[in-house]
Amino acid sequence: MVPLSLSLSNFLSYGERPTVLDFSQFSVACLSGENGHGKSALLDAITFALWGEARKGRSERKPDEGLLRTGATEMRVEFCFDLDGDRYRIIRSYRRGRRGGSTQVDLQIYSPDHRCYRSLTEGSSNARTQERVGQILSMDYETFINSAFIVQGRINEFSNKDAGQRKRILGDILGLSRYDRMQELARQRL
Repeated sequence: MVPLSLSLSNFLSYGERPTVLDFSQFSVACLSGENGHGKSALLDAITFALWGEARKGRSERKPDEGLLRTGATEMRVEFCFDLDGDRYRIIRSYRRGRRGGSTQVDLQIYSPDHRCYRSLTEGSSNARTQERVGQILSMDYETFINSAFIVQGRINEFSNKDAGQRKRILGDILGLSRYDRMQELARQRL
């Protein structure tokens, strides 16, 4: 996955006016700055866009409410990336209501012929859309935070897993499930 752009509004310390980062201008980036200036929030925004997951308080079941900027009632994250020759955009938004909050997610693919994005999941449930994101990325949130990204304050995430969980994560990282599928197909053919 090659990140192209990230746009966020009312996400943690980022305000109502969308903050847009264009990653296409460089091949390597370094985030530096004082504590509390939003460096980790950018990485949290990416994981929130892709998986609906990011840092959360101990008492929170889902991160949405805790990621919403103080005083705001809705937030939005848009992340564009290239993967395997295709360009994708995922838009995830959260709105706090009187009876709790609601999250919406839309996965889109760029059509060079029409020069625009078209939804891959329009009308689908958030769960179905999330399933499609996982298929495209070939990775879930747990695998990502245990292989490519260390969540702030959770450096020992992988070592705290039990043996079965570590085996599953390593299998996901190495793509071993493809051999399980091949084995199943061989059995069916036999």
